[in-house]
Amino acid sequence: MPNVANAAHAAPSHPAAVAGGLIISALDQERLVPLIERMYLRDHSIHVSAGAVLRRLRAASPVPPEAIPPTLVTMNSTVVLHNIDSGERREATLVYPEDHDPSEGCWSVLCPLGAAIFGVQVGDPVALEVEGWAPGRWVLAELAFQPEARGWLTM
Repeated sequence: MPNVANAAHAAPSHPAAVAGGLIISALDQERLVPLIERMYLRDHSIHVSAGAVLRRLRAASPVPPEAIPPTLVTMNSTVVLHNIDSGERREATLVYPEDHDPSEGCWSVLCPLGAAIFGVQVGDPVALEVEGWAPGRWVLAELAFQPEARGWLTM
């Protein structure tokens, strides 16, 4: 799988660092890596967003869900994004591809918005270009919901 393998070696675009290292939920890694690899086997290529997520997953140190900091965006998290330039605020929930429904505020981890927020921490800048959203500098303003912070360790 040359495209998948090559995607794994580039630097992550949004590191979530704890004690100097990039971390990710072991559960998210366990679920997402095979999902992206299956997509590659089916389509013989992967979208740029999926490649970015795969790089992040492979570069990270997996930690148990109970060790995830409450400021880290994990799967099924709901975030509030703030546009520093326009003042606009948007809420988005990070979901698996089968639950992607932007009209309901649910964004797949494999779409550009989902890939941009996955693994980011509160206060981090987020590079976004979403149709219908104001252009400008976006930041992850708050994590309105994170399953691990609520003790929901298998969600």
